[in-house]
Amino acid sequence: MIDVILHTSELENNILMSSNRNIAKNTLFLYLRMALIMLVSLYTVRVILNELGVEDYGIYSAIGGIISTLSFVTSILTNASQRFFSIEIGQKKITKLKKTFSSIVLIYISLGLVVVLFAETLGSWFIHNKMTIPEFRTDAANWVFQCTIISFFISIITAP
Repeated sequence: MIDVILHTSELENNILMSSNRNIAKNTLFLYLRMALIMLVSLYTVRVILNELGVEDYGIYSAIGGIISTLSFVTSILTNASQRFFSIEIGQKKITKLKKTFSSIVLIYISLGLVVVLFAETLGSWFIHNKMTIPEFRTDAANWVFQCTIISFFISIITAP
């Protein structure tokens, strides 16, 4: 009996050590990924600033920043969706998983349309009435705004 307990204890220790190694390895890869993303971001900001110039880069940053701050919504929705998917997968209820997926897709599309409607009305008003943009750059600001809205909508509906 003692031999079985010792063997079980050794097995638990091996599993724990393997788990710790996996955590350390994943942490290292996440740090490397973060460093790579940071280097690419620093380089692309430099290239964009060079190509656009200071004034156009300011317009790009201000307008793009308005919509990109809403990206936290996508991550919150993704985490919530994963929770519901995990529950259904854990219970092995495939039909309920399909219904959950359909509901989540409908919610994402609805939210995306609400954000687009909100951005098109309030955002356009803000750009034309409150932001200080040179008259000859208003068209460029509108293009940046429309492209940002489209990319945000696509990122929301592709999240599930």
